[in-house]
Amino acid sequence: MTDSNTAKAVVVKATGIVVLMNLISRILGFVRDAIIAKEFGASGATDAYLVAYTLPYALQAVLGMAFVSVIVPVITSYIVKDQVDEAWKAGSIILNWTFIILTVITALGLLFAPGLVAAIAPGFSPEQKLLTTRLTRIIFPSIIFMGSGMLLTGFLNARGIFGIPAFAPGLTNIIIILAVLFLGERYRIEGLAAGTLAGFIGFFLLQIPSLKKVGFKYFFSLNSKHPAVKKVAITVIPVTLSVAVNQAYLAVNRIFASGLQNGSITALDFAYRLMALPLGIFVMAVATAIYPELSRYAARGSHQELADSLLKGLKMVTLVSVPAAIGLIVLRFPLVKFVFERGAFTTRATEMTAEALLFFAVGLLGAGANLIITRAYYALDKVKVPFLVGLASVLVNVVLSFIFLPLLGHGGLALANSFAALTSVILLLVIFKSHYPVFTPGDLIISLFKITIASGIMGVIVWNVIPIFDTLLGDTFLALAIQLVLLAVCGAIIFAIIAYVFKVEELQEIMEIVLKKLKIS
Repeated sequence: MTDSNTAKAVVVKATGIVVLMNLISRILGFVRDAIIAKEFGASGATDAYLVAYTLPYALQAVLGMAFVSVIVPVITSYIVKDQVDEAWKAGSIILNWTFIILTVITALGLLFAPGLVAAIAPGFSPEQKLLTTRLTRIIFPSIIFMGSGMLLTGFLNARGIFGIPAFAPGLTNIIIILAVLFLGERYRIEGLAAGTLAGFIGFFLLQIPSLKKVGFKYFFSLNSKHPAVKKVAITVIPVTLSVAVNQAYLAVNRIFASGLQNGSITALDFAYRLMALPLGIFVMAVATAIYPELSRYAARGSHQELADSLLKGLKMVTLVSVPAAIGLIVLRFPLVKFVFERGAFTTRATEMTAEALLFFAVGLLGAGANLIITRAYYALDKVKVPFLVGLASVLVNVVLSFIFLPLLGHGGLALANSFAALTSVILLLVIFKSHYPVFTPGDLIISLFKITIASGIMGVIVWNVIPIFDTLLGDTFLALAIQLVLLAVCGAIIFAIIAYVFKVEELQEIMEIVLKKLKIS
Protein backbone atom coordinates (compact mmCIF):
# COMPACT_ATOMS: atom_id res chain seq x y z
CA MET A 1 0.00 0.00 0.00
CA THR A 2 1.43 3.42 -0.94
CA ASP A 3 1.95 6.24 1.58
CA SER A 4 -0.98 8.08 -0.01
CA ASN A 5 -3.28 5.07 0.32
CA THR A 6 -2.08 4.48 3.89
CA ALA A 7 -2.87 8.10 4.79
CA LYS A 8 -6.33 7.76 3.19
CA ALA A 9 -7.02 4.57 5.15
CA VAL A 10 -5.91 6.22 8.41
CA VAL A 11 -8.19 9.21 7.80
CA VAL A 12 -11.15 6.97 6.89
CA LYS A 13 -10.59 4.81 9.99
CA ALA A 14 -10.24 7.85 12.25
CA THR A 15 -13.36 9.37 10.70
CA GLY A 16 -15.31 6.17 11.40
CA ILE A 17 -14.23 6.20 15.06
CA VAL A 18 -15.21 9.84 15.54
CA VAL A 19 -18.56 9.32 13.72
CA LEU A 20 -19.40 6.48 16.11
CA MET A 21 -18.41 8.47 19.20
CA ASN A 22 -20.24 11.59 17.99
CA LEU A 23 -23.35 9.51 17.31
CA ILE A 24 -23.24 8.01 20.80
CA SER A 25 -22.79 11.47 22.28
CA ARG A 26 -25.74 12.87 20.32
CA ILE A 27 -27.98 9.98 21.37
CA LEU A 28 -26.96 10.52 24.99
CA GLY A 29 -27.77 14.21 24.51
CA PHE A 30 -31.32 13.37 23.43
CA VAL A 31 -31.66 10.98 26.40
CA ARG A 32 -30.37 13.73 28.70
CA ASP A 33 -32.93 16.24 27.39
CA ALA A 34 -35.75 13.68 27.68
CA ILE A 35 -34.87 12.86 31.30
CA ILE A 36 -34.54 16.55 32.22
CA ALA A 37 -37.93 17.22 30.60
CA LYS A 38 -39.50 14.30 32.48
CA GLU A 39 -38.11 15.39 35.84
CA PHE A 40 -38.53 19.16 35.61
CA GLY A 41 -40.91 19.79 32.68
CA ALA A 42 -40.99 23.22 31.06
CA SER A 43 -40.99 25.52 34.05
CA GLY A 44 -39.45 28.65 35.48
CA ALA A 45 -36.76 26.46 37.05
CA THR A 46 -35.72 24.98 33.71
CA ASP A 47 -35.76 28.45 32.15
CA ALA A 48 -33.41 29.58 34.92
CA TYR A 49 -31.13 26.59 34.31
CA LEU A 50 -30.98 27.19 30.55
CA VAL A 51 -30.13 30.86 31.03
CA ALA A 52 -27.46 29.94 33.60
CA TYR A 53 -26.01 27.46 31.09
CA THR A 54 -26.05 29.94 28.18
CA LEU A 55 -22.66 31.57 28.72
CA PRO A 56 -20.67 28.37 29.44
CA TYR A 57 -22.36 26.74 26.44
CA ALA A 58 -21.47 29.66 24.15
CA LEU A 59 -17.87 29.53 25.37
CA GLN A 60 -17.82 25.78 24.79
CA ALA A 61 -19.16 26.15 21.24
CA VAL A 62 -16.77 28.94 20.25
CA LEU A 63 -13.71 28.94 22.51
CA GLY A 64 -13.50 25.15 22.69
CA MET A 65 -13.37 24.76 18.93
CA ALA A 66 -10.88 27.63 18.68
CA PHE A 67 -8.58 25.99 21.25
CA VAL A 68 -8.47 22.73 19.30
CA SER A 69 -7.96 24.59 16.01
CA VAL A 70 -5.01 26.54 17.45
CA ILE A 71 -3.27 23.83 19.48
CA VAL A 72 -3.12 20.97 16.95
CA PRO A 73 -0.76 22.74 14.49
CA VAL A 74 1.41 24.00 17.37
CA ILE A 75 1.95 20.54 18.87
CA THR A 76 2.29 18.91 15.44
CA SER A 77 5.00 21.39 14.34
CA TYR A 78 7.26 20.09 17.13
CA ILE A 79 6.36 16.43 16.72
CA VAL A 80 7.26 16.32 13.02
CA LYS A 81 10.71 17.66 13.98
CA ASP A 82 11.08 14.89 16.61
CA GLN A 83 10.98 17.51 19.36
CA VAL A 84 8.43 15.63 21.43
CA ASP A 85 9.55 16.99 24.82
CA GLU A 86 9.41 20.52 23.44
CA ALA A 87 5.90 19.81 22.15
CA TRP A 88 4.77 18.79 25.64
CA LYS A 89 6.56 21.75 27.22
CA ALA A 90 4.78 24.13 24.83
CA GLY A 91 1.49 22.39 25.49
CA SER A 92 1.99 22.55 29.25
CA ILE A 93 2.73 26.29 29.20
CA ILE A 94 -0.37 26.96 27.09
CA LEU A 95 -2.45 24.71 29.37
CA ASN A 96 -1.18 26.53 32.47
CA TRP A 97 -1.98 29.97 31.07
CA THR A 98 -5.38 28.76 29.88
CA PHE A 99 -6.20 27.44 33.35
CA ILE A 100 -5.17 30.74 34.97
CA ILE A 101 -7.06 32.95 32.50
CA LEU A 102 -10.23 30.87 32.69
CA THR A 103 -10.00 30.86 36.50
CA VAL A 104 -9.87 34.66 36.48
CA ILE A 105 -12.84 34.77 34.08
CA THR A 106 -14.69 32.38 36.39
CA ALA A 107 -14.00 34.58 39.42
CA LEU A 108 -15.36 37.59 37.54
CA GLY A 109 -18.36 35.57 36.40
CA LEU A 110 -19.16 34.52 39.97
CA LEU A 111 -18.76 38.11 41.19
CA PHE A 112 -20.88 39.70 38.47
CA ALA A 113 -23.39 36.86 38.07
CA PRO A 114 -26.40 39.05 39.00
CA GLY A 115 -25.50 41.56 36.28
CA LEU A 116 -24.97 38.81 33.70
CA VAL A 117 -28.35 37.29 34.51
CA ALA A 118 -30.07 40.69 34.28
CA ALA A 119 -28.49 41.26 30.86
CA ILE A 120 -29.34 37.83 29.46
CA ALA A 121 -32.83 37.52 30.97
CA PRO A 122 -34.16 41.02 31.72
CA GLY A 123 -37.76 39.79 31.77
CA PHE A 124 -37.29 37.38 34.69
CA SER A 125 -39.04 38.08 37.97
CA PRO A 126 -36.84 38.98 40.99
CA GLU A 127 -37.25 35.46 42.41
CA GLN A 128 -36.33 33.86 39.11
CA LYS A 129 -33.30 36.12 38.77
CA LEU A 130 -32.12 35.03 42.21
CA LEU A 131 -32.49 31.35 41.25
CA THR A 132 -30.72 31.92 37.93
CA THR A 133 -27.88 33.74 39.69
CA ARG A 134 -27.49 30.83 42.10
CA LEU A 135 -27.42 28.31 39.26
CA THR A 136 -24.98 30.47 37.27
CA ARG A 137 -22.55 30.43 40.19
CA ILE A 138 -22.78 26.64 40.36
CA ILE A 139 -22.27 26.08 36.63
CA PHE A 140 -19.83 28.87 35.74
CA PRO A 141 -16.61 27.12 36.93
CA SER A 142 -17.27 24.50 34.22
CA ILE A 143 -15.57 26.79 31.69
CA ILE A 144 -12.22 26.05 33.36
CA PHE A 145 -12.58 22.33 32.73
CA MET A 146 -14.19 22.84 29.31
CA GLY A 147 -11.37 25.04 28.02
CA SER A 148 -8.60 22.93 29.56
CA GLY A 149 -10.32 19.76 28.35
CA MET A 150 -10.50 21.03 24.78
CA LEU A 151 -6.74 21.65 24.89
CA LEU A 152 -6.26 18.03 25.99
CA THR A 153 -8.42 17.02 23.02
CA GLY A 154 -6.05 18.96 20.77
CA PHE A 155 -3.00 17.23 22.33
CA LEU A 156 -4.52 13.80 21.73
CA ASN A 157 -5.71 14.57 18.19
CA ALA A 158 -2.21 15.75 17.32
CA ARG A 159 -0.94 12.31 18.40
CA GLY A 160 -3.60 10.47 16.39
CA ILE A 161 -5.91 9.66 19.31
CA PHE A 162 -9.57 10.39 18.45
CA GLY A 163 -11.88 7.92 20.20
CA ILE A 164 -11.61 9.04 23.83
CA PRO A 165 -11.73 12.80 23.07
CA ALA A 166 -14.78 12.27 20.85
CA PHE A 167 -16.53 10.26 23.58
CA ALA A 168 -15.72 12.78 26.34
CA PRO A 169 -18.83 14.94 25.64
CA GLY A 170 -20.86 11.73 25.88
CA LEU A 171 -19.50 11.17 29.39
CA THR A 172 -20.63 14.69 30.26
CA ASN A 173 -24.17 13.73 29.21
CA ILE A 174 -24.01 10.48 31.22
CA ILE A 175 -22.98 12.38 34.37
CA ILE A 176 -25.81 14.90 33.89
CA ILE A 177 -28.29 12.05 33.41
CA LEU A 178 -27.09 10.39 36.64
CA ALA A 179 -27.31 13.72 38.47
CA VAL A 180 -30.97 14.11 37.45
CA LEU A 181 -31.78 10.52 38.44
CA PHE A 182 -30.01 10.58 41.82
CA LEU A 183 -29.98 14.26 42.81
CA GLY A 184 -33.04 15.65 41.04
CA GLU A 185 -35.65 14.56 43.55
CA ARG A 186 -33.76 15.84 46.59
CA TYR A 187 -31.87 18.89 45.28
CA ARG A 188 -34.13 19.71 42.32
CA ILE A 189 -32.70 22.14 39.75
CA GLU A 190 -29.58 22.81 41.85
CA GLY A 191 -28.78 19.10 41.54
CA LEU A 192 -28.98 19.40 37.76
CA ALA A 193 -26.65 22.42 37.85
CA ALA A 194 -24.16 20.54 40.05
CA GLY A 195 -24.35 17.57 37.66
CA THR A 196 -23.58 19.88 34.74
CA LEU A 197 -20.42 21.10 36.48
CA ALA A 198 -19.46 17.52 37.36
CA GLY A 199 -20.02 16.55 33.71
CA PHE A 200 -17.44 19.05 32.49
CA ILE A 201 -15.00 17.90 35.16
CA GLY A 202 -15.50 14.36 33.87
CA PHE A 203 -14.89 15.61 30.31
CA PHE A 204 -11.48 16.87 31.45
CA LEU A 205 -10.47 13.91 33.63
CA LEU A 206 -11.44 11.19 31.11
CA GLN A 207 -8.71 12.30 28.72
CA ILE A 208 -5.81 12.26 31.21
CA PRO A 209 -5.09 8.49 31.06
CA SER A 210 -4.85 8.70 27.25
CA LEU A 211 -2.33 11.52 27.61
CA LYS A 212 -0.16 9.25 29.71
CA LYS A 213 -0.36 6.55 27.03
CA VAL A 214 1.00 8.90 24.34
CA GLY A 215 3.88 9.93 26.62
CA PHE A 216 2.69 13.37 27.65
CA LYS A 217 5.04 15.09 30.11
CA TYR A 218 3.72 17.93 32.22
CA PHE A 219 5.94 20.98 32.79
CA PHE A 220 5.08 23.52 35.47
CA SER A 221 6.09 26.63 33.56
CA LEU A 222 4.60 30.02 32.72
CA ASN A 223 7.26 31.08 30.22
CA SER A 224 5.27 33.67 28.29
CA LYS A 225 8.23 34.23 25.93
CA HIS A 226 8.05 30.69 24.53
CA PRO A 227 7.48 30.83 20.73
CA ALA A 228 4.42 28.57 21.01
CA VAL A 229 2.79 30.91 23.54
CA LYS A 230 3.37 33.89 21.29
CA LYS A 231 1.94 32.02 18.31
CA VAL A 232 -1.18 30.97 20.21
CA ALA A 233 -1.67 34.49 21.61
CA ILE A 234 -1.54 35.92 18.08
CA THR A 235 -3.81 33.32 16.45
CA VAL A 236 -6.43 32.50 19.08
CA ILE A 237 -8.41 35.75 18.70
CA PRO A 238 -8.89 35.64 14.89
CA VAL A 239 -9.58 31.89 15.07
CA THR A 240 -12.17 32.45 17.82
CA LEU A 241 -13.86 35.16 15.77
CA SER A 242 -13.83 32.89 12.70
CA VAL A 243 -15.44 30.05 14.66
CA ALA A 244 -18.05 32.49 15.96
CA VAL A 245 -19.42 33.19 12.45
CA ASN A 246 -22.20 30.59 12.85
CA GLN A 247 -23.20 32.22 16.14
CA ALA A 248 -23.29 35.56 14.28
CA TYR A 249 -25.62 34.04 11.66
CA LEU A 250 -27.97 32.88 14.42
CA ALA A 251 -27.84 36.28 16.12
CA VAL A 252 -28.77 37.98 12.82
CA ASN A 253 -31.66 35.53 12.47
CA ARG A 254 -33.00 36.40 15.91
CA ILE A 255 -32.70 40.14 15.30
CA PHE A 256 -34.61 40.01 12.00
CA ALA A 257 -37.11 37.37 13.16
CA SER A 258 -38.03 39.29 16.31
CA GLY A 259 -40.33 41.44 14.17
CA LEU A 260 -42.10 38.47 12.57
CA GLN A 261 -45.02 36.37 13.79
CA ASN A 262 -44.69 34.53 17.08
CA GLY A 263 -42.78 31.28 16.81
CA SER A 264 -40.45 32.43 14.02
CA ILE A 265 -37.33 32.43 16.21
CA THR A 266 -38.22 29.04 17.66
CA ALA A 267 -38.81 27.60 14.18
CA LEU A 268 -35.41 28.88 13.01
CA ASP A 269 -33.60 27.56 16.08
CA PHE A 270 -35.21 24.12 15.94
CA ALA A 271 -34.65 23.81 12.19
CA TYR A 272 -31.00 24.77 12.62
CA ARG A 273 -30.56 22.04 15.24
CA LEU A 274 -31.86 19.44 12.80
CA MET A 275 -29.67 20.74 9.98
CA ALA A 276 -26.66 20.70 12.32
CA LEU A 277 -27.06 16.98 13.13
CA PRO A 278 -25.16 15.75 10.03
CA LEU A 279 -22.55 18.44 10.70
CA GLY A 280 -22.05 17.42 14.31
CA ILE A 281 -21.97 13.68 13.66
CA PHE A 282 -20.33 13.19 10.26
CA VAL A 283 -18.73 16.37 8.96
CA MET A 284 -17.08 17.24 12.26
CA ALA A 285 -15.69 13.70 12.31
CA VAL A 286 -14.01 14.27 8.93
CA ALA A 287 -12.65 17.64 10.07
CA THR A 288 -11.33 16.16 13.32
CA ALA A 289 -9.65 13.21 11.60
CA ILE A 290 -8.06 15.19 8.76
CA TYR A 291 -6.80 18.19 10.77
CA PRO A 292 -3.67 16.54 12.25
CA GLU A 293 -2.72 15.31 8.78
CA LEU A 294 -3.10 18.81 7.32
CA SER A 295 -0.99 20.16 10.18
CA ARG A 296 1.78 17.60 9.58
CA TYR A 297 1.99 18.44 5.88
CA ALA A 298 1.98 22.17 6.64
CA ALA A 299 4.77 21.77 9.21
CA ARG A 300 6.87 19.88 6.65
CA GLY A 301 6.14 22.37 3.88
CA SER A 302 4.55 19.58 1.81
CA HIS A 303 2.01 21.73 -0.02
CA GLN A 304 1.15 19.12 -2.65
CA GLU A 305 0.29 16.52 -0.01
CA LEU A 306 -1.66 19.13 1.97
CA ALA A 307 -3.65 20.10 -1.12
CA ASP A 308 -4.37 16.44 -1.86
CA SER A 309 -5.48 15.87 1.74
CA LEU A 310 -7.72 18.95 1.64
CA LEU A 311 -9.26 17.72 -1.60
CA LYS A 312 -9.87 14.31 -0.02
CA GLY A 313 -11.58 15.93 2.98
CA LEU A 314 -13.78 18.12 0.81
CA LYS A 315 -14.83 15.14 -1.31
CA MET A 316 -15.70 13.12 1.81
CA VAL A 317 -17.78 16.01 3.16
CA THR A 318 -19.53 16.31 -0.20
CA LEU A 319 -20.30 12.58 -0.09
CA VAL A 320 -22.10 13.11 3.24
CA SER A 321 -23.51 16.63 2.97
CA VAL A 322 -25.29 16.53 -0.39
CA PRO A 323 -27.39 13.36 0.20
CA ALA A 324 -28.01 14.48 3.80
CA ALA A 325 -29.29 17.84 2.52
CA ILE A 326 -31.60 16.17 0.02
CA GLY A 327 -32.78 13.79 2.74
CA LEU A 328 -33.58 16.68 5.09
CA ILE A 329 -35.49 18.49 2.33
CA VAL A 330 -37.54 15.45 1.35
CA LEU A 331 -38.22 14.22 4.91
CA ARG A 332 -38.54 17.62 6.56
CA PHE A 333 -42.24 17.35 7.47
CA PRO A 334 -42.26 13.86 9.03
CA LEU A 335 -38.89 14.58 10.70
CA VAL A 336 -40.02 17.81 12.36
CA LYS A 337 -43.37 16.24 13.29
CA PHE A 338 -41.62 13.24 14.89
CA VAL A 339 -39.04 15.25 16.83
CA PHE A 340 -41.06 18.26 17.98
CA GLU A 341 -44.84 18.07 17.38
CA ARG A 342 -46.41 17.39 20.73
CA GLY A 343 -48.03 19.45 23.46
CA ALA A 344 -47.86 23.16 22.65
CA PHE A 345 -45.87 22.51 19.47
CA THR A 346 -48.72 22.61 16.94
CA THR A 347 -49.06 21.61 13.30
CA ARG A 348 -48.51 25.26 12.38
CA ALA A 349 -45.22 25.22 14.29
CA THR A 350 -44.23 22.06 12.39
CA GLU A 351 -44.95 23.78 9.07
CA MET A 352 -42.88 26.83 10.05
CA THR A 353 -39.95 24.72 11.23
CA ALA A 354 -40.07 22.48 8.15
CA GLU A 355 -40.00 25.57 5.93
CA ALA A 356 -36.90 26.89 7.71
CA LEU A 357 -35.27 23.43 7.48
CA LEU A 358 -35.84 23.40 3.71
CA PHE A 359 -33.79 26.58 3.27
CA PHE A 360 -31.16 25.70 5.88
CA ALA A 361 -30.52 22.41 4.08
CA VAL A 362 -29.54 24.31 0.92
CA GLY A 363 -26.43 25.50 2.73
CA LEU A 364 -25.47 22.21 4.41
CA LEU A 365 -22.61 21.59 1.97
CA GLY A 366 -21.34 25.14 2.48
CA ALA A 367 -21.38 24.80 6.26
CA GLY A 368 -19.65 21.43 6.09
CA ALA A 369 -16.99 22.45 3.56
CA ASN A 370 -16.23 25.52 5.68
CA LEU A 371 -15.18 23.25 8.55
CA ILE A 372 -12.61 21.57 6.28
CA ILE A 373 -11.19 24.47 4.29
CA THR A 374 -10.72 26.68 7.37
CA ARG A 375 -8.61 23.94 8.97
CA ALA A 376 -6.29 24.00 5.97
CA TYR A 377 -5.79 27.72 6.56
CA TYR A 378 -5.23 27.19 10.29
CA ALA A 379 -2.69 24.45 9.57
CA LEU A 380 -0.82 26.85 7.29
CA ASP A 381 -0.99 29.60 9.93
CA LYS A 382 -3.14 31.74 7.63
CA VAL A 383 -5.71 32.53 10.32
CA LYS A 384 -6.59 36.02 9.08
CA VAL A 385 -8.06 34.78 5.80
CA PRO A 386 -10.94 32.77 7.35
CA PHE A 387 -11.55 35.66 9.76
CA LEU A 388 -11.85 38.27 6.99
CA VAL A 389 -13.90 35.95 4.76
CA GLY A 390 -16.12 35.20 7.78
CA LEU A 391 -16.74 38.92 8.26
CA ALA A 392 -17.61 39.24 4.58
CA SER A 393 -20.02 36.30 4.82
CA VAL A 394 -21.79 37.91 7.81
CA LEU A 395 -22.23 41.07 5.71
CA VAL A 396 -23.61 38.93 2.85
CA ASN A 397 -25.97 37.29 5.36
CA VAL A 398 -27.29 40.66 6.55
CA VAL A 399 -27.79 42.01 3.00
CA LEU A 400 -29.54 38.84 1.82
CA SER A 401 -31.71 38.83 4.96
CA PHE A 402 -33.00 42.28 3.98
CA ILE A 403 -33.71 41.00 0.45
CA PHE A 404 -35.26 37.61 1.28
CA LEU A 405 -37.23 38.53 4.41
CA PRO A 406 -40.11 40.31 2.57
CA LEU A 407 -40.29 37.48 0.02
CA LEU A 408 -39.99 34.35 2.18
CA GLY A 409 -40.46 35.47 5.77
CA HIS A 410 -38.43 33.52 8.34
CA GLY A 411 -37.53 30.99 5.62
CA GLY A 412 -35.71 33.81 3.84
CA LEU A 413 -33.44 34.25 6.86
CA ALA A 414 -32.47 30.58 6.67
CA LEU A 415 -31.83 30.91 2.92
CA ALA A 416 -29.64 33.97 3.60
CA ASN A 417 -27.59 31.85 6.03
CA SER A 418 -27.18 29.16 3.39
CA PHE A 419 -26.06 31.51 0.62
CA ALA A 420 -23.66 33.25 3.01
CA ALA A 421 -22.06 29.91 3.92
CA LEU A 422 -21.75 28.91 0.25
CA THR A 423 -20.25 32.32 -0.59
CA SER A 424 -17.71 31.86 2.20
CA VAL A 425 -16.61 28.46 0.87
CA ILE A 426 -16.24 29.74 -2.70
CA LEU A 427 -14.13 32.70 -1.55
CA LEU A 428 -11.92 30.50 0.64
CA LEU A 429 -11.35 28.01 -2.19
CA VAL A 430 -10.57 30.74 -4.74
CA ILE A 431 -8.07 32.39 -2.38
CA PHE A 432 -6.50 29.04 -1.51
CA LYS A 433 -6.12 28.16 -5.19
CA SER A 434 -4.49 31.54 -5.91
CA HIS A 435 -1.87 30.98 -3.20
CA TYR A 436 -1.39 27.23 -3.75
CA PRO A 437 -1.77 26.39 -7.47
CA VAL A 438 -1.03 22.72 -6.67
CA PHE A 439 -4.61 22.55 -5.41
CA THR A 440 -6.69 21.23 -8.32
CA PRO A 441 -10.44 21.23 -7.56
CA GLY A 442 -11.41 19.64 -10.88
CA ASP A 443 -11.91 16.22 -9.27
CA LEU A 444 -14.04 17.84 -6.57
CA ILE A 445 -16.35 19.41 -9.16
CA ILE A 446 -16.73 16.06 -10.97
CA SER A 447 -17.40 14.29 -7.65
CA LEU A 448 -19.93 16.98 -6.66
CA PHE A 449 -21.75 16.52 -9.98
CA LYS A 450 -21.97 12.73 -9.60
CA ILE A 451 -23.06 12.91 -5.94
CA THR A 452 -25.68 15.58 -6.71
CA ILE A 453 -27.20 13.46 -9.50
CA ALA A 454 -27.23 10.35 -7.29
CA SER A 455 -28.75 12.34 -4.41
CA GLY A 456 -31.38 13.86 -6.69
CA ILE A 457 -32.49 10.46 -7.97
CA MET A 458 -32.62 9.16 -4.41
CA GLY A 459 -34.66 12.19 -3.32
CA VAL A 460 -37.22 11.78 -6.12
CA ILE A 461 -37.73 8.09 -5.28
CA VAL A 462 -38.10 8.71 -1.53
CA TRP A 463 -40.43 11.67 -2.11
CA ASN A 464 -42.77 9.48 -4.15
CA VAL A 465 -42.68 6.68 -1.56
CA ILE A 466 -43.68 8.93 1.37
CA PRO A 467 -47.44 8.98 0.51
CA ILE A 468 -47.46 5.17 0.40
CA PHE A 469 -45.97 5.01 3.92
CA ASP A 470 -48.43 7.65 5.13
CA THR A 471 -51.32 5.53 3.86
CA LEU A 472 -50.00 2.25 5.24
CA LEU A 473 -48.65 3.43 8.62
CA GLY A 474 -50.53 6.61 9.53
CA ASP A 475 -48.97 9.48 11.47
CA THR A 476 -48.72 8.23 15.06
CA PHE A 477 -45.41 8.67 16.91
CA LEU A 478 -44.44 5.01 16.38
CA ALA A 479 -45.55 5.10 12.74
CA LEU A 480 -43.44 8.20 12.12
CA ALA A 481 -40.42 6.54 13.75
CA ILE A 482 -40.79 3.45 11.57
CA GLN A 483 -41.39 5.56 8.48
CA LEU A 484 -38.30 7.73 9.05
CA VAL A 485 -36.03 4.77 9.73
CA LEU A 486 -37.23 2.82 6.71
CA LEU A 487 -37.07 5.82 4.38
CA ALA A 488 -33.62 6.82 5.62
CA VAL A 489 -32.26 3.30 5.20
CA CYS A 490 -33.86 2.89 1.77
CA GLY A 491 -32.59 6.31 0.72
CA ALA A 492 -29.06 5.50 1.87
CA ILE A 493 -29.08 2.18 -0.03
CA ILE A 494 -30.44 3.80 -3.19
CA PHE A 495 -27.84 6.57 -3.01
CA ALA A 496 -24.99 4.11 -2.35
CA ILE A 497 -25.95 1.94 -5.32
CA ILE A 498 -26.23 4.86 -7.73
CA ALA A 499 -23.04 6.52 -6.44
CA TYR A 500 -21.17 3.22 -6.76
CA VAL A 501 -22.40 2.83 -10.34
CA PHE A 502 -21.25 6.40 -11.01
CA LYS A 503 -17.84 5.39 -9.60
CA VAL A 504 -17.75 7.98 -6.82
CA GLU A 505 -14.21 7.38 -5.58
CA GLU A 506 -14.74 8.06 -1.86
CA LEU A 507 -17.67 5.65 -1.61
CA GLN A 508 -15.70 2.93 -3.38
CA GLU A 509 -12.78 3.40 -0.96
CA ILE A 510 -15.04 3.21 2.08
CA MET A 511 -16.75 0.07 0.77
CA GLU A 512 -13.38 -1.56 0.05
CA ILE A 513 -12.18 -0.87 3.59
CA VAL A 514 -15.43 -2.22 5.07
CA LEU A 515 -15.26 -5.37 2.94
CA LYS A 516 -11.63 -5.97 3.99
CA LYS A 517 -12.65 -5.64 7.65
CA LEU A 518 -15.49 -8.12 7.15
CA LYS A 519 -13.14 -10.62 5.51
CA ILE A 520 -10.67 -10.28 8.39
CA SER A 521 -13.40 -10.82 10.97
